[in-house]
Amino acid sequence: MRASANRVTLLCMRALAVLLLSLSASSFASSPSDALLQALRGTQAAGVVLDLKTGAMTARVGSEVRSTPGSTIKPLLLEYALEHGIITSGAQVLCDRHLRIAGRTVDCTHPADRNVFNAESALAESCNRYFAELGRRFTGLQLEQALREARIEHHAVTNALAEDRELTTLGLENVTATSLELAQAYRELMLRLPAGGPVERGLKESIDYGMAHPAAVEGKTILGKTGTAKNPGETWTHGWFAGALPGRMVIVIFVPHGDGGTAASLARQFFLAMRDAEARR
Repeated sequence: MRASANRVTLLCMRALAVLLLSLSASSFASSPSDALLQALRGTQAAGVVLDLKTGAMTARVGSEVRSTPGSTIKPLLLEYALEHGIITSGAQVLCDRHLRIAGRTVDCTHPADRNVFNAESALAESCNRYFAELGRRFTGLQLEQALREARIEHHAVTNALAEDRELTTLGLENVTATSLELAQAYRELMLRLPAGGPVERGLKESIDYGMAHPAAVEGKTILGKTGTAKNPGETWTHGWFAGALPGRMVIVIFVPHGDGGTAASLARQFFLAMRDAEARR
C-alpha cells in the first residue's frame, strides 16, 4: 500500500516538473527583452530594440559603444538622396567589385555575376561602388544635411573632398554611432519610407538573398542591413545588424569583434525566439 502511494506521489511530482518546465519555456521569450537576452547569451554582443510606433526601448543588452557604422548607414543616405533628387532609383552603376579610395581598398563582396546595380539592388547587395558614386554626387552641404537629419554623429563634411564624401557615404570615415542612436535613426527611416519604395525593397531583399540573409527566418518579413568596419587605430573589425519587423519594432545588434554576418546571425536568433513565443500564445 505504501509503495503504491509512493509511486503515485512520484508520478505527480514528475507531472508537476514537466508542467513547470513547459510554463518556463513558454514564457522564456515572451517579450523582446527575453528574446534579446536569449539571442545574445554567451556572446560579447550588445543590442537594443525599440517599439516602432512609440520609440520606447523594449529591450537592451550590453553597454553602449560608439563605433563606425559601416554599411548600415547606406539606407539612411540613399533615402535622403532619392527624396532630394540627388540620384534616381533607376540610375545604374557598373561594378567590377574592385574599389580603392584614397589608397584604401574597399572591394565589394557581392557575387561576381552581379555587375550592374540600381538603388534597390545596390542596397540589397551592399555594392560599395554604387555608394561611392552616390558619395561623389552629394555636395558637401547635401551630405552634411543628410547626416544631420539622420542624427548621425559626424565630423563636418561641408567642405569635404570627393574621396572623403565617398568614405563617409560608405560609413567608414567621419561618422560614428551607438546601438541606440542607430536604432533611433532606423526607426525614423521606417516611419517615413514609402511603402514598396526602392529602399524598403532593398532592405527586404538584403534579408531575402543579400548581405543580411543570415538574419532570415522562414515565413517572416524582415527588413535589414549589415555593416562591417574598423575604428581608427584598431586592426580588428566590428559588426552591425540594423533592421526591423515592419510596423512593430526596430532592432540593432553590435558585435565588438566580428562582422555583419555574425551580427545578422544573432539577429536571426532574436527573430526565432519572438516567432516561437508568438506561436505558443
